[in-house]
Amino acid sequence: MWRGAGLTLAAALLTGTLPAQAASGASQPAGPPAGGMVLDRVVAVVNDEAVTLSEIQEEGQPVVRRIFQDFVGEERERRLEDAQKRLLDDLIDRRLMSQVAKREGMLPSAAEIAGAIEELKRNNNATDDAQFRALLRAEGLTLEQVRRTVEERLAIGRLLARQIRSTIILNEDELVQSYQSHQEKYKREPLAVIRHILIPVPPGGDEAARTRAEEARAKIQAGADFAEVARQYADSTSGAPSTEPMTVHRGELAPEIEAAAFGQPPGGVSPLVRTEAGWHVIKVERVQTESVASYAEVRDSIRDQLFQEKFEAKRKDWLASLRARAFIQVLMQAEDLGVDAKKP
Repeated sequence: MWRGAGLTLAAALLTGTLPAQAASGASQPAGPPAGGMVLDRVVAVVNDEAVTLSEIQEEGQPVVRRIFQDFVGEERERRLEDAQKRLLDDLIDRRLMSQVAKREGMLPSAAEIAGAIEELKRNNNATDDAQFRALLRAEGLTLEQVRRTVEERLAIGRLLARQIRSTIILNEDELVQSYQSHQEKYKREPLAVIRHILIPVPPGGDEAARTRAEEARAKIQAGADFAEVARQYADSTSGAPSTEPMTVHRGELAPEIEAAAFGQPPGGVSPLVRTEAGWHVIKVERVQTESVASYAEVRDSIRDQLFQEKFEAKRKDWLASLRARAFIQVLMQAEDLGVDAKKP
């Protein structure tokens, strides 16, 4: 698939931009860009199917438009050049996979395509077809392009699941070894999640404020709702007191409060803390003192990463074998594709 700049709507459909090419056959252009373009010139032949210039331009224009929106100068030119180089190769790869999927009887049904489009609508908060079409027009897309793309995505997804995903096996030893070999990736700062009540001290009123703080602390220790106690006892001169948990790191708080935050077990209520601001009541919800995340915490992310690495390696090798067995004739070089980069 396209791996350059992506579209918001397209990213919901594919992890990248939304390709316009159908699973089989040549697509029709969505409409000429400003400045015009040459239609239906054969760019490449993949086995017995042609990849046309209109397909290249149809798919490339939204990406070019996004690059022009997001970048300027040399960075824009570099990204345009990189995108154009990838475009033809990506189309050829997808055409090869689509051909295999069709041969293997893996094309989705009309109902499956419709279901996927409905999911796409929901993900983009489109309540009806008219709103969805408007969203597509804003991205320079048509509903027919999306249908073709959905068909291709579903077919290729099934094919990859059988050809590659089902062959990948990860054992626990691999996960543990990766964790132990990359400890630096899992370093983290100590943190505490706390709830906090401040009872200010008026001139000459330290003892009375301390008494209120002790009452509040006793109620919390006895199991009273923290938010209710905070509303009853906390400083309200600057508005309603915050009752939500707050995440703090070492070095962010006054030393006395930091000691209380990191000195209690989860669920603990610290002794009263006195600072220039007043008396503090602190309840600790969670404490994370380990400098490295535990294996249990990161196991799933390690598994996902290793799986993806193996998947991409196998996918690359499998595509290379498809190319080696296929008849592929490229009739135009990437730099001659003519995607309108000056006025998308």
